[in-house]
Amino acid sequence: MQKTQNNHNVIARHKQSSASLYIKKISYIALTLLWVALPISANKNPVIHIVTEHLPPYQIVTQNKPLSGFAVDIIKETMARSHYAYSMKNYPWVRSYNLAQVKANYCIFSIARLKSRENMFKWVGPISSVSNTAMWARKGRHIKISNLNDAKKYIIAVNRDDIAHTGLIERGFNEDENLYVLDNTNSLISLLITRPEIDLIVADDTTIKFRTELAGANINELHRVYEIKDLPLNFFFACSKKTDDNIIQHLSNKLQSLYQDGSYDAIWEKWRNTLTSPKL
Repeated sequence: MQKTQNNHNVIARHKQSSASLYIKKISYIALTLLWVALPISANKNPVIHIVTEHLPPYQIVTQNKPLSGFAVDIIKETMARSHYAYSMKNYPWVRSYNLAQVKANYCIFSIARLKSRENMFKWVGPISSVSNTAMWARKGRHIKISNLNDAKKYIIAVNRDDIAHTGLIERGFNEDENLYVLDNTNSLISLLITRPEIDLIVADDTTIKFRTELAGANINELHRVYEIKDLPLNFFFACSKKTDDNIIQHLSNKLQSLYQDGSYDAIWEKWRNTLTSPKL
């Protein structure tokens, strides 16, 4: 009798052990399937992280206020038409530029589309085409430039990785020879006015007045020396190369729809007093 009871106990324990093992296996399979499924679900509607810089009147950063500006309105309307959630943050140009190169689903505006940048990003589309860039000097400096090669004998202050820095390197200028490279755009005007060793800066006709105001200077302290006709300032919206092509195509379509239904023109009209007419 005792032996029979022991056998029953062994069988019961075996059944409990088997049931426990079965439950563990089912739980493991369920968790594995959930783990696999979550990234797939998340990737269907990723968050787009948009970065930019303070560049009035395209992007205007005001303390305790949301980002504003012509390009900001264009991008916000584009994202409103997409099915993606997004964030929009401003950083110094160098940080925004680096983030948009290395992180998936990170996008940047307003960025000039240059030959050397072509394969560094996936390009969504144009935001504006305002003017050619120009070289500016402090009034009273007797600087004469007939062609771009003439400018190579002067020291030009540029912001790291911006259109002036990248565009001039493409055209044969060199750091520590005729380019003085900064990490802070706000310092360009101040350097030009206060440092006699700095001869020139590069800016377009639209942003130069805002840059001088930001530096606490007056546009009348500067004069336009030379226009770089082959360095057009075509501003774009671009994303990291790690961003899925379907996202790029979707955003491109939504941005294009602004041009097609008149929304771009309406936003342009809102900001036209501070902008040069785009040639798109």
